[in-house]
Amino acid sequence: MNQKQLDILNDYFLHSALRLLSLEEQCLRRSCSKDLSIRELHVLEAISSLRSSGKNTMAEIAKYLHLSPASLTTAINVLVNKGYAARSYSPLDRRVIFVNLTESGEAANRRYLDFVRDMILRIGDGLDEESADTLISTILNLSEYLEANAEA
Repeated sequence: MNQKQLDILNDYFLHSALRLLSLEEQCLRRSCSKDLSIRELHVLEAISSLRSSGKNTMAEIAKYLHLSPASLTTAINVLVNKGYAARSYSPLDRRVIFVNLTESGEAANRRYLDFVRDMILRIGDGLDEESADTLISTILNLSEYLEANAEA
């Protein structure tokens, strides 16, 4: 990698990444629901993803999102109050709490997934298969680096 490439990436990771997240949130507020944050949309997506395997419990959602149980409880309380999610207790063990999406939650999650799909298609627009594989490999390498260096 040459110095110009290093400088561009350094600038991105130091300055542009946060701006990119802010712009993403602005786009999501227009296309999804004005009252949902990115974090709340991630929680809706997690609930939806885990529901098909019956793992849409508070414990499994927290694990999926790498959140503490307390942080997830706060997020779920907000989503329940906004009408996007609902809690129910397991009939077999009342300590197990399931979380499901309401109709509004399902609709917001669909809009979010559509937004993500469109963003991915836009990123991949014009990439040949080899370039797309290189992009994917780069993202996976970054993810592995961050996971390996994150606090346990």
